[in-house]
Amino acid sequence: MPFNNKTNINGLILSGGLSSRMGTEKRLLNYHGKTQEEYLYELMKPFCDEVFVSINENQQTTLPAIQDVPEISVKSPIVGIYSAFKKNPDSAWLIIACDMPLVNQETITFLLENRNAEKYATAFENPEEHFPEPLLTIFEPKFYQPLQEFLKQGKKATIRLLQSLDIALLQVPDIQMLKNINTTEEYNSFKLSAMSSEP
Repeated sequence: MPFNNKTNINGLILSGGLSSRMGTEKRLLNYHGKTQEEYLYELMKPFCDEVFVSINENQQTTLPAIQDVPEISVKSPIVGIYSAFKKNPDSAWLIIACDMPLVNQETITFLLENRNAEKYATAFENPEEHFPEPLLTIFEPKFYQPLQEFLKQGKKATIRLLQSLDIALLQVPDIQMLKNINTTEEYNSFKLSAMSSEP
């Protein structure tokens, strides 16, 4: 593993959403000659002690997985993050959403090299919206306590929780790394663009 920053780190591929706008599971889309969950799993494995796919009760995967806990009723990616911490509260968690096809080794390397383990989290700042991007973030073990309190209050916006805490906020090397694909139209357009750029 190329990094050792005080605390061990596990990886979580966030993919437990309903994918209602896409009409099919985003984790199973093919951007790199394999499913996106397979791509991210292989990408994250060299950097993490363990890597898991975050799934809901209706999903199945052949990869190591963490199923959303049933006691949190809100529909939000924050449930996947909470479920990961409940499984291992002493680990830091590198979270990557499955709908970010342009995340690569450079992205993870930059995030880990600039990780501040003394903060609650290390995140990229979205340069257009100027908020922390919660779905491409390292959450430290100390994040678990305010996360539990936040959920007890019935709140679910991870961005709001990050904004309320002392976090390391990084400028992303390439804004395209934060691009997410949520609809069939976006997916088809992305695939066409990728094909046209091939030599």
